[in-house]
Order: sequence, then C-alpha cells, then structure tokens
Amino acid sequence: MAQQPNIVLILVDDLGWQDTSVAFTSLPTAFQARYRTPNLERLAAVGLRYSNAYASGSVCTPTRAALLSGLLPARTQISDWTLYTDRDFSRAMPELADPDWCRSGLAPSPDLLPELLREQGYRTIFIGKAHFAALGEPGADPTKLGFDVNIAGHAAGAPGSYYGSKNFGNDKEGPWGVPGLEQYHGQDIFLTEALTREMESELEAAAADGRPFFLDFSHYAVHTPIQADERYAAAYRDAGLDKQEAAYASLVEGVDDSLGRLLAKLHDLDLAANTIIVFTSDNGGYSAGGRGKTPAGTGAGTHNAPLRSGKGSGFEGGLRVPLVVAWAGDVLGYRQPQHFASAGSLVATPVITTDFYTTFARLGGVSSARLATIETGGVDLRAQWEHGTALPSRLLAWNYPHKWGPTGDRYEPFTALRDGNWKIIYWYESVRWELYDLSQDLGEQRNLMSVYPEEAVRLQEKLRTWMRVNNAQRPLDKASGQMLPIP
Repeated sequence: MAQQPNIVLILVDDLGWQDTSVAFTSLPTAFQARYRTPNLERLAAVGLRYSNAYASGSVCTPTRAALLSGLLPARTQISDWTLYTDRDFSRAMPELADPDWCRSGLAPSPDLLPELLREQGYRTIFIGKAHFAALGEPGADPTKLGFDVNIAGHAAGAPGSYYGSKNFGNDKEGPWGVPGLEQYHGQDIFLTEALTREMESELEAAAADGRPFFLDFSHYAVHTPIQADERYAAAYRDAGLDKQEAAYASLVEGVDDSLGRLLAKLHDLDLAANTIIVFTSDNGGYSAGGRGKTPAGTGAGTHNAPLRSGKGSGFEGGLRVPLVVAWAGDVLGYRQPQHFASAGSLVATPVITTDFYTTFARLGGVSSARLATIETGGVDLRAQWEHGTALPSRLLAWNYPHKWGPTGDRYEPFTALRDGNWKIIYWYESVRWELYDLSQDLGEQRNLMSVYPEEAVRLQEKLRTWMRVNNAQRPLDKASGQMLPIP
C-alpha cells in the first residue's frame, strides 16, 4: 500500500456474538432484534463481517495481552485476568488449583504492536479500558507499552461507576476508579460519552500532527456493573425489556453512537479515506449473574444462543466474538479504490485476535522479516480482504487453566482446539473429553467422542502436540501440588 493507513481498533469489553443488530449468521436472530446499532450496520454493509471470529482468551486480560504481543495466552502464561500479583480471582475447586501463571501481566517489550507501529512513524493512542497488567507493574500503564497517549487506561478491568456524577468510581475505596477523567467529575455524563469526547480531541491532535495513527479505543462498556445509559435506556424499557437487559442494551447503543461520532470526526478532519476500522470484542458475551431475560424467557447462560454458555467457558459462547472490518471512506461513500474483494459479505473463515497483531503491523509497514523474529501465532489477513485469497489451513486453540468466578454452564479449566469444523475440548475438573462438529451442531449439544473415535484420537493428539509446543499450563493437583499431566 502506497500510503500507511490510519488504524482504528474498537474493542468492546464482553460484547457477545448476538449483542448487536448486525448478524454474524446468514439471518439475524430474535435476540439481535432488541438492539439498535445502526452505525455498525453501516460498517457491515460495505466491509466484512466474520461468522467465525474468535478471541484468544475466554476472559479479558489474556486476549488484550495477545493483541499487543501477538502471542497466545498459552505462550505468555497470561491466562487469567490480572489485578494483584499475589492473588488469583478464579473460583475455588475441591481438588484443583491455579498454576503459577503470569499474574503480573504484560511487560514492556520492543516487540509489542504499538512499539512496532511507533517505529514506523505512527502516533499511538490508547483510550479506555487497558487491563494489560497488575497494579504496580509497568505494563499497567499503556505508555510503557508503546502508546504515546493514554486516556483512562490502568490496571483494573471494570469501572467503579459509569457515572460522572459518581466520579467514575473514584469516590469509593479500591482500585476501580477510572483515572484521568477528572474534568468530568460531578457532571451528569456517562463514561462512554466522556471517552468519546476524548477520542474526538485525540483525532484532532492526530490530524494536526500529520503522522499516521493507531487508535486502540477499548470501551469499558459493556462490562459490569451493568448501569443504564439513560440517553438510551428508557426506549428499551418501553419496548418491554426488563431493567437489567434495558441497561445492557443502552450500553451497547452508547458504543454504537460513539462509533458514529468517530466516523463523523474522521470525515470532518479529512482522515476517513485512509482509515481502516476493526470492531470486535475481547471475549464471548457475559451471560452469568446480573443479566436479565432473553426473548425466549431464559436467563443466565443463554444470551449468546445459539452458541452455548458465555464468557469464561470453553464453549463457543465464551470464545466466539463479533467482528466487522471496514474502511471509513467506504462507509461514508467516498469514491475510492475497492478495498475488499467481497464487500458487504459474511466471511466464514476462522480468525483469531493474534491475526490483528500481524495484520496491523504489516499494514503499518513492519517487514515480514521483523515479524518472523517474534514468531507470533497470527496470520496476515490483507490478501483475504483485498483478493479473497483463502487463508492457510491451521489449528486454533485455547488454554484456560482456571475456573472463572461466577457459576454457569461448564465454567471450569479447559484446553480446546478447532481443526476445520471439528472442535475438541478437555475439561480438567470434569476429567472429560468432548468432540463437536460445529458445522452441524453450533450449540455444542451432541458429544461425538464415541461416534467418531478415529477423529477423536486424531484431534486428541493434535491438542496434546499443541500443548507441548506452546508449553500450555494445566491446573495443579491440590493433593500433590504438581501440575496435572497433559491429558
């Protein structure tokens, strides 16, 4: 590409596969009908949406670290969410315990994505939820990870409050108060709006700077606490949603309004023609305590249906995420070269978070030789976008040797691997293998281990090999204090 593009990543916290009005299947579901995300629809109409996009982890910090490092959580051993270096937050198990994982989180390195882009002349901007590293660690500050600018990012993974009138949680004890937004304290303003105003100011500064920019806009929404953005919530309550689901939907719509404001600002600053936008989530949708009822009248564990379970699980509901990629100029109707071979289409190719490390680096001009020294697990998606070139056949895998906090559908330690349409999962607490054909059973309801024994053996060996190559940790046996063997 002759000119380095501006790169915008919009990472929404805990946003589920079904949590927008954009369908990631051939047809939208009843659940999606409740949401209003017209600006995301604009992106999808001229860009690409992926039906098989995955986060690198089933909870937040592992995915966020994978995005910046290009390395899977099994390799970094940043396998759970961070806050204190001496504490695990996983749920206790009778016979198993957490391994000695990297509680400190992501450390500074010249190989991190913002550092690579900065070497290529980029202005690097971080806004929103960071959650890369624990309190007191250098990596808790995005400016130590290659970002020139940090607004509101720190060690904690949730806001103390979404309300400016509550000082975004800074009026309470603990680490949850959102930093750096003191000018909004005491005001009747929602956190998403405050971050959006800061984004608009940072785009103005980037335009004045004249360099290409990388903007990582990581919303705190839609993470708990699920608090209503009253700019939008009343309409959802009037439509019949219960209080919690109306509040959740208002968080989603606030993010979409922010997306519209981003597009408008890019247009006003004459930046849109050369800006690519990637919109996705850091893990599967939250579907545990605190959520309300779905359109089917069901509650916890069902908000990602037809996917099973949610955030924290090895089922598809915990791993599969929404993903839309588009060029801002295309969204705004500029006359410019066609960027995608099949604009507006639904892409079935499985992709994962680490692919964006590789793709963004190559978009920014980082050489393939430089990336080869890092040995990332990601692939460059540009040829697929521009020419429809098929990606090389590969395995996708996940390792989570912890038990996520809330109760729910199979929230327990797991290692999972996807090969084509086949997915195999080993559950450490249940001491159980499960095999699914995702092309026939997206909801992972029928365990095929005994139906296809040869396929099961083949995938078991692939999973074991992947674990050995990546040094994937397993839970500890409490009785012996030793890590469980590779299954």
